[in-house]
Amino acid sequence: MYRNIIGGGAALLMLVACAGDPDAELEVQETPPAAEPAASMDMATETLEAQATFINDQGTEIGTATLTEVSDGVRIDVDLAFLQAGERGFHIHETGTCETPDFQSAGGHFNPTDAAHGFEAPEGPHAGDLENLEVETDDGTARGVRTAEMVTLERGLPNSLFDTDGSALVVHSGPDDYSSQPSGDSGSRIACGVIEPV
Repeated sequence: MYRNIIGGGAALLMLVACAGDPDAELEVQETPPAAEPAASMDMATETLEAQATFINDQGTEIGTATLTEVSDGVRIDVDLAFLQAGERGFHIHETGTCETPDFQSAGGHFNPTDAAHGFEAPEGPHAGDLENLEVETDDGTARGVRTAEMVTLERGLPNSLFDTDGSALVVHSGPDDYSSQPSGDSGSRIACGVIEPV
């Protein structure tokens, strides 16, 4: 009991002493500011997307492709129609222009590393080389997914599909043999779609 009285009295004396001494300073504990809320995962990991609308050599729209940045490159979802059945070469080309009837305006294959053409070439492939498309016999459609592992949709990088002159997707009249230079002996260009941001 005496200890409680003595302790209380000591505390009271300290308060009185501070009140009587204008130079005395009280130590004040400041409450730290509340932490900023973390940015949402959606903003931190915004998905990069693009699209292409294909035209044939007559300028008629025949399908689309959706491009999405993924962990191992760019995923390309293709949905085409009105093509002759069979295997068709399919590539990303270096210029985002599709002028009929031959689509030569799209330039060569997208190839920022100056590699050889083809998955089977010792010094290949081009960054724009893709696996052939298979056109169905019954309705002339070509649907499927391809992944371009050496490109990105992020602007400002050396392998970006959105460089100064853009890029395009091109379908060829024949299959790519994955080794012949400069474009796999895949024949003429029969469809083209400019890659555009969504």
